[in-house]
Amino acid sequence: MKDLFFKKLLEENGRLAIEAVSGFLWTPVRTKPRQEKKFAEYCRSNSLNFYLPLRKKVKRYQRRDVEFYIPMFSGYVFCSLNQELYQKVLRSNRIVYRLQMDELNEKILIRELQGIQMFEKLAVESELIVRPELVNGSRISVRSGPLKGMNGIVEKRKGKAIITINVEILGQSVSTEIDVEDIETED
Repeated sequence: MKDLFFKKLLEENGRLAIEAVSGFLWTPVRTKPRQEKKFAEYCRSNSLNFYLPLRKKVKRYQRRDVEFYIPMFSGYVFCSLNQELYQKVLRSNRIVYRLQMDELNEKILIRELQGIQMFEKLAVESELIVRPELVNGSRISVRSGPLKGMNGIVEKRKGKAIITINVEILGQSVSTEIDVEDIETED
């Protein structure tokens, strides 16, 4: 039952329009430990606009592989909130706090979340790696493939590249492996 909910959530995430709406701010909400999925269920049942990026994880148990989806950013769900909706969110008893946002930071967050949506589409095909924010490395842009037009930081490994998009507000990044031929360095 839960697996069906999160597969449906993954499909909905791809169709979700993350954009600025007057009177509301896209805001990272910090959940209590391991409460992201339950908070997402609460948001859905209360018709709150939210985004919980998921990534595929594969675990091997004896002779079989089991796929499941986990939050891309542990402890965070992104919600479009105003003060009234934030009070409703607090009543869930599943959150700790929200990051304070203003319109400038929201624009940055929206751009980053739209990039994360592109990565999430790849989560159906391959595992994504979430790692601490990378500071050093070459800046690149993707010139072909499903991530065409994306910018990021690259780390070369064995003929493939790991492209990383930073989510500056959370101090984290998302990475996936792509062919070196699909990227070009920025000048």
